[in-house]
Amino acid sequence: MKRYKRTLLDEIKYYGFYIWWNWLSLRPLKIKSFFERGWRGWANEDTWDFDLYLAEVISKGLKQLKKYNHGCPGEICNKYKDRKDLTQKEKDDLAVKEWNTILDIIIRGFELVPELFDNKYLTNMKLRKATEYEIDRAFDFFKKYYFNLWD
Repeated sequence: MKRYKRTLLDEIKYYGFYIWWNWLSLRPLKIKSFFERGWRGWANEDTWDFDLYLAEVISKGLKQLKKYNHGCPGEICNKYKDRKDLTQKEKDDLAVKEWNTILDIIIRGFELVPELFDNKYLTNMKLRKATEYEIDRAFDFFKKYYFNLWD
């Protein structure tokens, strides 16, 4: 059986026509999804891989929270409250630094979620275990500080 070899003309047809046709045919769905996200906060197409969608939304939202952060949870501040060798500013700086570290761990964990489905993570068990450990650690912090994720 002889295989068909694609020619330059085939490539031009594909990229010149089919790619644009596919892009145009998806516009109504993208517009509908845009309005659904505005009304409900999520679109029907987001639920296809809802775990990946939420991981992306949470990691991006936490990056924004970290960037414009104005404090940290009282639980973290209380760790440094009784230290007499530090000024109040130093105590606050240490607490905010610890909070930023926790936010970094959570962000990294949610950014790793899509990588679990990558082929190299599925085949390499050592890499998969390390990734799962980071994600579990991030989820533990996320659960612990869930009600402190506000600015």
